[in-house]
Amino acid sequence: MSRSFDESKVSRDQNGRFKDQDKHHTPTDLPTSDSKNTPVGNEFIDNANTIAEGLFDRKRDWDDLPIGGCYRINDFGDYVTEEDWEEVWDGHPLEEKAWMLADNGKYTSDDVAHMSPNEIEAAYDEGDIYIDTYGHETYAYYTEKYEEADYDLDEPIGADTAADIHQTGKQLAKQSRESMDFEPGEHVHATSARFVSEAEWEQAWAGKPAYMRAAYELSCRHPGLNIESLSPKQIITMNNSEQAYDQYVHGDGHANESDTGLDYVTCITMGLYRQNERNTQYAGRDLNNVISLRENAYTGNDGTLTADVQRSTLRILDSPDPTADMDSMSTVALGLNHDPDNTVHMITGQMSGHSDAHSLKQSLKEQLDSDTTYDHENAERLSTALNIIANNADDTQGAGWLATSLGAFADYRHGDKGQARRTANEVRHSLQAHADDPATRSKPWQTAGIVADAILDA
Repeated sequence: MSRSFDESKVSRDQNGRFKDQDKHHTPTDLPTSDSKNTPVGNEFIDNANTIAEGLFDRKRDWDDLPIGGCYRINDFGDYVTEEDWEEVWDGHPLEEKAWMLADNGKYTSDDVAHMSPNEIEAAYDEGDIYIDTYGHETYAYYTEKYEEADYDLDEPIGADTAADIHQTGKQLAKQSRESMDFEPGEHVHATSARFVSEAEWEQAWAGKPAYMRAAYELSCRHPGLNIESLSPKQIITMNNSEQAYDQYVHGDGHANESDTGLDYVTCITMGLYRQNERNTQYAGRDLNNVISLRENAYTGNDGTLTADVQRSTLRILDSPDPTADMDSMSTVALGLNHDPDNTVHMITGQMSGHSDAHSLKQSLKEQLDSDTTYDHENAERLSTALNIIANNADDTQGAGWLATSLGAFADYRHGDKGQARRTANEVRHSLQAHADDPATRSKPWQTAGIVADAILDA
């Protein structure tokens, strides 16, 4: 059975050993207890920790394990064979159970030290000893490594395997946490609910062939597929290639649903997974930090930025949680700073029809003066997203003020004309007040002034 782990509950070092143990302590002939009903005490726990040192001398990576039973011993993916485990704990069954209980989810080391042998035995036999008060499981557990060649690459995986994949996915979704619950740069994996750590991900799929992970990702990204009818080879191919997916779904003789044929709730779930998948690289960071990182790495517009901004703008409009999409919002911030004209046309074009006007100001003014029908919800979504971008992009050369002016444009389009004009005045006055600053002569700053002027003249 695979166990996952809640980092806040673990008090072991980077190798999985207990942080507070005496590294020079050696096993003794300390009696387990004078009575089956007397607490075993801290010295007993120290003794168990010292015996467990033998596990870390025999640890192996998953790929190096032979087929058969094994134990995971820490959150870094280290394992020992069942044979090695039994040799280390030979003659110390109570210490083995105490070590598995202590700081492994439900009980702390101190909790176990205050248990009697009878209580340790009872707690170990409960079966949910690894689940903490948050419903998270942890990392020391028994599992099995299967022969990875016991399936046919070209045969459908079938309903039972598909059900196993679905159940593992439900477990991962239950464990999911917010981005800011992780450390900046920490490697995480997406679920439709949020994110799980690398350790939780590896534990969930431990002992299962690689195609099952790919099937989970594919089914989240494209839930219209009948996964059970696909072979491992098809799953891997389609998970790695959108083109292969499109060819399969729209090819002759396939009855799978396309993404557009899904019900509303399924589409929302799929959209959230894809959004979370884009944002895994930014786990633990806020939008300001993400924008700064992308600015520092930016090497110039190679012709793809405009298209990226277009996709990101549409994602913001379509997303059930647009303000959580740091990838899309930071892409728009890059566009505002490095491709301002096209970005302005793209964003304002989402709220009104295309204009043939020659100048940007004339085009914007025509849009504001137009009586054409526009999407109130789109304007409101963009206003909210642009205001967030503005508040986090001030460290770039004008992108923040351009986002502010475009937020005012969106406000005007969804009916809040008074607020739009007040914001436009603020942009114009700030530009005038800093006229001697070379930064205000940058293209984003000047474009912000054009948008503000169009609002004030409307």
